[in-house]
Amino acid sequence: MRTAVQAATLAGFGYLGYRLGLWLAAEYQVSPLNVLYLTLVGLLTAILVGPRLAYLVERTVHAWRQIPPELPLAVATGSLIALIAAVLLTTLLAQVPGFRWYHSLLLALVLIALFSAVAVANRHLFRRAVAETGPQGGKLLDTSVLIDGRVAEVMELGFLEGPVFVPDFVLKELQGLADSNDPLSRAKGRRGLETLARLGELGVRVLDTGLSGEVDDALLKLARARGMAIVSNDSALLALAKVYGVRGLSIHALAHALKAPYQPGQAIRVKIQKLGKEPGQGVGYLEDGTMVVVERAADDRGEWVEAVVTQVIQTQLGKMVFARKR
Repeated sequence: MRTAVQAATLAGFGYLGYRLGLWLAAEYQVSPLNVLYLTLVGLLTAILVGPRLAYLVERTVHAWRQIPPELPLAVATGSLIALIAAVLLTTLLAQVPGFRWYHSLLLALVLIALFSAVAVANRHLFRRAVAETGPQGGKLLDTSVLIDGRVAEVMELGFLEGPVFVPDFVLKELQGLADSNDPLSRAKGRRGLETLARLGELGVRVLDTGLSGEVDDALLKLARARGMAIVSNDSALLALAKVYGVRGLSIHALAHALKAPYQPGQAIRVKIQKLGKEPGQGVGYLEDGTMVVVERAADDRGEWVEAVVTQVIQTQLGKMVFARKR
């Protein structure tokens, strides 16, 4: 978008400079070179103001996307009814002596403000219409990725593009977890809400759908109806998405794909944090979270050790590295 705005600014200012040069040449018989000079002035002015104008356009678009989708629909409906009423009243009042066009304009503005205020106050009535004709395409975040939290960093780095939404029923599930009596569930819910707050600053907004029932079913139904992809860490949900013909994206899978590969014979340095299951084993973790089991390192708890990779095993939770102390 920024490139398009800058290109349009360049073309517009260049054309204005060109037309001004032609007008001066015809009106005051000045040198035709002034056409070239003023065209260059217009282009240089566009280069100066183009980036700022593009930034303002991006901020405007971003602010527009933060508006709840039912709000513009409510205002448009209220304004439509107000204008129809203004036409009828203007027709009747036109017979009154002294009634002028500015009276009609003032009447229309008052009616638009009045009807729009009533429609906005009852905007919940428009949510179902928005759900049926809402945005198509994009990505839906489920509860698991919001609790996980890494999706915010993925978006900040630009690896999750396109419009991203959180359905209202997912938000309700997070709120239910945050209000739970169970400390673990309460902590998960609050972490999910904190992640959602970070995502709101990145342009992610809550999508009012009017759907209810089991969250996974509603998520699959919404994604299939609107051609959206689901971003989740729930393996069962992602498996169901394939059955439904819905594209599924996993943050876990992305994290595993980005982990550095470890090969037998490779030297590593790891801090031993606890004892292993077998005698003499020490367990540590690499920077990417990979668990390392080191032989003959039980006495080095709390210390950094040099080790050589002997075996790498892929598990459901990720890779597990076995090593031998050097």
